[in-house]
Amino acid sequence: MSTGNKKSKLGPVLIIMALAVIVLGVLLYLRSEEKHELALEKQSLTMELADMKEDLEAQVGQNDSLNAFIQYEMTRLGGMIDSINAVNVQNKKSLTSYRSRLGAMKKENAALVGKLDSANVAYEALRVREQLVADSLNTAMDANASLRNTNTGLTETVAKGKQLVIATSTTEAFRIAGNGKMRRTRRASKADGITACITLAKNRIAATGEETLYVKWIGENGKPVDAPEQNQAVVGGEQSGFNGKAVVNFQGEAIEVCIDAKRAIDAPVKLESGIYTLAIMTDSYLVGTVAVELK
Repeated sequence: MSTGNKKSKLGPVLIIMALAVIVLGVLLYLRSEEKHELALEKQSLTMELADMKEDLEAQVGQNDSLNAFIQYEMTRLGGMIDSINAVNVQNKKSLTSYRSRLGAMKKENAALVGKLDSANVAYEALRVREQLVADSLNTAMDANASLRNTNTGLTETVAKGKQLVIATSTTEAFRIAGNGKMRRTRRASKADGITACITLAKNRIAATGEETLYVKWIGENGKPVDAPEQNQAVVGGEQSGFNGKAVVNFQGEAIEVCIDAKRAIDAPVKLESGIYTLAIMTDSYLVGTVAVELK
């Protein structure tokens, strides 16, 4: 009798345990499927971004300025690939944002590749022409008077070549602590400024001496981030505000300079997460742009 009672009591327990094992198995299966789907989506996104990087890399040529810009764009795409690879099940919704942006990015990248290809073709033609001019300079001196009318375009090209350009760059956001010291941050809501450290490319035909570099901080919406009220100067050929500046003594060789771009502290607008751009300018032209992603 007691043996029968024990069996009758164990029966429900065993059924419950069996159900628990089944439920656990289902949950583990669903979890595994979720991870699998996440891995496939990450792979799809990173492969498309990698293809975009390859398209840009194929445009690397003899023009150092264009090559620096291409390297910057490839680094930006590489950063996005790293961000996608870091996504896990807990924050998988962020992949939706990348997927929604990818279509527009591919169109922009294709248009950029087309422009770079045209620029490389034009640059190669110009390089060949300059070499021919150099080789035939002695005999061409007699025909110099007739060539002056055709030199306007070349003069403009040389003027462009005299401009400073960015070879490499790093960026880092910071916040101002209570003691006045700058602390690193990656959060947009806490950022009081961004430090851009750039290396100006070697340029033997550029003017030497002191040059003031200004920084304009641009948001994702294309609008400037409020600059300190007292920061006013002729920047990029027009009177406007700026977020930071530095003076560099350029002597033709590559040189590094760091510039702090700060926000207005009296009434700062709340910054949203996204990619922010720093435009580096002289008083008359754009030197280049760098970017940083804030969470």
